[in-house]
Amino acid sequence: MNRFFFIIVLLLSVLLFPLAAAGFFETGTVPVAGAKIADEIDSQLMMRYAGKNPDMKKRDREALARARITIMSTTAVNLNNLEETSPLGRQITEEVCRNLIDDGYRFTELRQGKYIRVNKSGEFFLTRDVKKLVRTTAYAQAILAGTYVVSPEQVRISMKLIHINTGEVLAMGNATVPITDDLVPLLEDVKPGSGKTPSVRTRLK
Repeated sequence: MNRFFFIIVLLLSVLLFPLAAAGFFETGTVPVAGAKIADEIDSQLMMRYAGKNPDMKKRDREALARARITIMSTTAVNLNNLEETSPLGRQITEEVCRNLIDDGYRFTELRQGKYIRVNKSGEFFLTRDVKKLVRTTAYAQAILAGTYVVSPEQVRISMKLIHINTGEVLAMGNATVPITDDLVPLLEDVKPGSGKTPSVRTRLK
């Protein structure tokens, strides 16, 4: 009887483990979410642009297609207020960009400063000050944009690649991140001198 019970438990473990693993990677950390979104975007773009040239290997066709696409990224914003973002919005954008660059896509950096700025805090090159940007226009075929929506237990993130000239959505990826103690500080910008400190209680209000 005990042996039979052990076999049943073992079979259930084998059957349920893939589902549990899928659930973990679907609702993991922000880096995991960024990798998932990038994979979805890449898969959709390859269906569009890799082609089926019989004289080239699939790997070579895909590498060539990726190298021909130049992207500009913008910060993911709050779905309920498209003029508002947070540390989470900025981080998820960076994570998606990193993975797409690893895949072979080209990116144009919009935040490039005119010069390196040095002070007691360090050396700085990137900026969001329009007056300090090296350029206010740049070349790319597509814009990476996204939104996120916060619920009591999780954050749902959507990122899309939009054709600059036509506005067509070329590809889109989604991911869900559970709200944990580590994620809470990323949900709200805390301005210096505001007296606010992100905490677990913040998300329960």
